[in-house]
Amino acid sequence: MRIGLGRLLPGLLLIGTLFSFVQLEGRSFGQSAPNVQLKIVKYGELTEAVRAQKGKVVVVDVWADFCIPCKKEFPNLVLLHKKYAEKGVTCFSVSVDPPNKAAAKDKVKKFLEEQEATFENFFLDEPEGVWQNRWDLSGPPCVFVFDRQGKRAAKFEVNPGRKQFTYEDVEKLVAELLERKP
Repeated sequence: MRIGLGRLLPGLLLIGTLFSFVQLEGRSFGQSAPNVQLKIVKYGELTEAVRAQKGKVVVVDVWADFCIPCKKEFPNLVLLHKKYAEKGVTCFSVSVDPPNKAAAKDKVKKFLEEQEATFENFFLDEPEGVWQNRWDLSGPPCVFVFDRQGKRAAKFEVNPGRKQFTYEDVEKLVAELLERKP
């Protein structure tokens, strides 16, 4: 039995087209998933992680899965990391989702993978009042920036009635801190 090329060609073209557009979880066929880790920590462990970065500018993005503005701005943290990591900037993300919600950690991890957040990611295992009191926050989003000596250079937060921060503000400060001699 012979099948003519005229009959095979449309099927081969369709298979080739489908193969070239196959996407697996947002990645092209054959690409591996980014290596995204989520470390569950207490407040003290988080502060130690920041201190351990002495000599680098540290950006800590405090966010939550339930916070729409946080998730909207999160890609800017990823871009900041890609742009400045080799220049001496360390980026951390800190989820403050309620630790007692069983599905919270899974949702956070999935979001981080979708964002390709390959820097340090922490899930703060503390009740809401602990981190709010220690950071003097009503809630996320918030971004802390630490200078090379480990001192807090700025706290960018959402305050009703005030100009809201953007990642342009954060990046401007990061660039200034990088220009200063260590």
